[in-house]
Amino acid sequence: VEDRVFNLRERLDGFAGRRVVASVEYADVGGSNRASVLALGGTDKDPLQTSVVRFKGPAAQKTFLVAHGGEASTSGNTDTWAGFEMSRSIFALTNQSTAPPITVDTEVIWLLNRAEVVDENPVVIEGKLRLVDYLNAQSDVLYFEAKNRAVSISDYVLEFRKI
Repeated sequence: VEDRVFNLRERLDGFAGRRVVASVEYADVGGSNRASVLALGGTDKDPLQTSVVRFKGPAAQKTFLVAHGGEASTSGNTDTWAGFEMSRSIFALTNQSTAPPITVDTEVIWLLNRAEVVDENPVVIEGKLRLVDYLNAQSDVLYFEAKNRAVSISDYVLEFRKI
């Protein structure tokens, strides 16, 4: 289970190259709140689908998990898993500024392959990661010009080894 609070802090601080995040916490919203998670047998440690980041400056970001999915397949000697997660982030100033918030839609796509197995245990997993960003009609005048196509695509090659 992903630790969204930890991952958000590390990703944003890493992108900035310094500590810019003051706090990160899960937010109780409609269908994804602590009470419903506990009622379904979850724990206080289980992640929620919405998080709020407060930056060290006068800014905050709320991120909603919009959709996610995955599929596993086994063919020949290869086990493969593909998955995706779509989120919407709203970034706003928290001071007296009247600047409108910035809204960004992001899709994260994974493809993982069990590349090396020793005694039926995976020791190497290879993968690909794609980050795709889209403009949003709520905050960008170029949204219609982009015609619902990605405006930023970043591809990464991953290798996980048991150590």
